[in-house]
Amino acid sequence: MMGNISCVLFDLGGVIVNWHNSWLIQDVSDEFQLQKEKLSKEFYKNLPEISTGRINEKEFWHTIGKELESKKLMSLNESLLDKIFRRHCSLNNSMINLSKELSQKDITVGILSNTEPASYSVIENLTSLDHFEYKFLSYNIGHLKPEPEIYHHVINNISFPKEELLFIDDLKSNIESARSEGIDAVQYSDYDELLKEFQIRKIIA
Repeated sequence: MMGNISCVLFDLGGVIVNWHNSWLIQDVSDEFQLQKEKLSKEFYKNLPEISTGRINEKEFWHTIGKELESKKLMSLNESLLDKIFRRHCSLNNSMINLSKELSQKDITVGILSNTEPASYSVIENLTSLDHFEYKFLSYNIGHLKPEPEIYHHVINNISFPKEELLFIDDLKSNIESARSEGIDAVQYSDYDELLKEFQIRKIIA
């Protein structure tokens, strides 16, 4: 398996971009005077629905607002995800540069991310994602990491055997689930540590 990687897939949030959902929860709780713990619980309960494209953002906030008895949130017309993501999201330039470097070395690069349309379009506005040949986005696929189905989708829709894939994600649960489907995966926490993993696999010298 080592030294035979043809394609590297990157997660977006926590890898390609600096982002934490806690920032969003804090801002929404401040703006709508909501108790953070209760908001957080409802946010995570409904996140899979919006991230798999089953509901849109308006429906997402309406459901949360109803549960928290917030009329303001229920009748929301603007995109909070767009506004707050834009406010806090920043690029992890070292990872973007690394992905570009790989694509210039004849290694195919792609994205595998749990995301929804508003946040994804903010990232597209921040930087060009054109060098990523594959864009596996949960809201298009209808499945989320760490569900096995999302990896099955990748394996069935990529022109490489799974043994030649490497997946980079910041969450341990996603790394473990990818490995259990036969995909080599590395948990990202530190750029230099990741480079060591790349050297072990002979992806970079």
